[in-house]
Amino acid sequence: MRAMINIMREIRVSIGYGTDAGQKLVAYSDRMERLLDDMDALKEDLKELKAEIKNDGFNVRALTKLVTIRRNRKTAEVETELLNDLLLYAHATGTPLDCVPPGEDTAEPASSSPSSPAVSQAPAPRDETMPPWRDDPAASE
Repeated sequence: MRAMINIMREIRVSIGYGTDAGQKLVAYSDRMERLLDDMDALKEDLKELKAEIKNDGFNVRALTKLVTIRRNRKTAEVETELLNDLLLYAHATGTPLDCVPPGEDTAEPASSSPSSPAVSQAPAPRDETMPPWRDDPAASE
């Protein structure tokens, strides 16, 4: 118990006013406050931009959706590049990966014989190359 009290006193002293840790905390809090102020200013700028878009007769929601799609595409490209590097490195190091290339279906076709009862098949494995936030391409066709 006495050791714990001494540790607590040490901690209080090491982050007190004017210490290195105290100065870092002040710097972090100042920086965080500036960034939050910048975010508020950017939100206000975005609100003004959307009002300008609307005044010019454009559909704000459609334009917002377009920007979202473009941003997601960039994220998907980065993720694809990462997966390509992963596959390359795994191959180069001889590390086996448990994955299925896109387009290959591992599920066995269900028996169509009338004498056998209908067996429900498990859904096909999710295409791991598609980011989880993207819609299933087969569903949109």
